[in-house]
Amino acid sequence: MAFTGIVNIVKRKKTLHCGYKVRMGGNVKTVSACNCTWNLYDEVYEANASEVTCKRCQKLLEKANEDGYVKFGRR
Repeated sequence: MAFTGIVNIVKRKKTLHCGYKVRMGGNVKTVSACNCTWNLYDEVYEANASEVTCKRCQKLLEKANEDGYVKFGRR
């Protein structure tokens, strides 16, 4: 069951990634969840998780629980 709530959308070219916020040099930036990159020309907004078109981000959203948390590894 995939996560169906509101996520941060990172629009890069024609692909929509899900994103999360990180602190970079005193500023807060939103990076894509699949490859952890940030670009100056990214458009960032909040929308439903069903709008994500990146296949790697969709796989991460399938692993998320109802609160939106994803557990990585054996922890």
